[in-house]
Amino acid sequence: MGSFVSASWSPSVLAFVLLAPVAAASGVRPCRYVPGVSVPAVMPSGVDDRIKPRSVPTSRPSSATKVSAETTALQLRVLDGLANAVRDNYVYADFRGRDWTAMTAAARSLIQRGISDADFYAAMSALIMDLGDGHSYFQSPAAVKVEKAAVASQYNFAGVGALFVPIAGTEHAAIMSVFAGSPAAEAALQPHDIVLHVDGGPLRDASGKSRTLGVAGSHVNLTVRRPGQPPRVVTLTRGQVTGILPIDYCVVPGTRIGYIFLPTLLDKTMDGQVRDALRKMTADGPLGGLILDNRMNGGGLGSVTQSILGLFTRSIQGHYLSRSERQPLNVKPEDIGGSQTVPLVVLAGADTVSYGEIMSGVLRLSGRARIVGGRTLGNVERLRAFNFADGSRAWIATDTFQPLGMANGVWEDAGVVPDVSLPTRWDLFTEANDPALAKAVELLKQ
Repeated sequence: MGSFVSASWSPSVLAFVLLAPVAAASGVRPCRYVPGVSVPAVMPSGVDDRIKPRSVPTSRPSSATKVSAETTALQLRVLDGLANAVRDNYVYADFRGRDWTAMTAAARSLIQRGISDADFYAAMSALIMDLGDGHSYFQSPAAVKVEKAAVASQYNFAGVGALFVPIAGTEHAAIMSVFAGSPAAEAALQPHDIVLHVDGGPLRDASGKSRTLGVAGSHVNLTVRRPGQPPRVVTLTRGQVTGILPIDYCVVPGTRIGYIFLPTLLDKTMDGQVRDALRKMTADGPLGGLILDNRMNGGGLGSVTQSILGLFTRSIQGHYLSRSERQPLNVKPEDIGGSQTVPLVVLAGADTVSYGEIMSGVLRLSGRARIVGGRTLGNVERLRAFNFADGSRAWIATDTFQPLGMANGVWEDAGVVPDVSLPTRWDLFTEANDPALAKAVELLKQ
């Protein structure tokens, strides 16, 4: 126990197709958006600006399953740990109007009838989701292992080398990240590309596993559509993908404006990668402006958030309030290539969650940045990890956030409102015609 996180994570972006000569220091690619040449995309009217579907409660088993007494005893032990963790630490002392005692009693009755481990973990997940804060969540031991690998950025899988995010209301997904040297990179697939089919069928199998995964050396056909273009079929040979989740960064051609995409704050390498990006982008002189893209930032670790904030601002920026404590968000400054003074624009939207929201709001509130895009999700509680005997874990909302000089929880539910409202959804534009990127460049050139 004792670790703090805030949010589910989403993958990052990496692209290596250069469309123009390098515009800055060696190793920094030029952005595909070219001022005066690129035409920003126009978002369809009435479109839902959220790409990721909201979580829905997991279904509960309706019939008993024969399991060993040892299995039932361990499940009850985990339930007791979870019940106590929420009872003693949940930031909402009234449990958001829920009867937590009755909820856990119903779960106990279900377990005592006999329930498989798979159904047990589904039931515990549903129990936490029924609290209704939309942020706290429960993880099976297998999910804990996956998240630990994500935190350490230890990717090791056989597939096409791209990470995807589901598009709400469809069976499709948009590419969020392409690993360097991967089959997807060699096929020139890019962030924002939409994967419609895998081998002519759905993206995931009946168990929810991505069908792009498979045996290294095997072939797979992806039906892909780049926004604004017709679908095409791309044949790739799966390969072994290892290494860290890389961030994407570039310099806008003809300017000294940098761009950094921040997909998650769950990955412990993110702050170091931002430092490296700043060093490379300022190797031949300071930037005239910087765009931080939080539009797909699902949040993550408070330590990573605080470290990145320290590159751009300083001092106490707010407080975390639990039932009994008040802890400051105290940002320690660090300057890399003029990062403490470079003009900033933050891109945010409906898929900006948790610490992604806090980062965006703090940079604006401290006078360091303007925000372009849409209203953020409005889910900014701080989560704390509680680990259980079977290796499962719950992340429970234990604190709300009070921005400096503002009311406690002001961004909860309401979200952070942008300075310039501009609907953008990840699967409806490319980097070359990104309307929010275009607006940010315009603001930074003024």
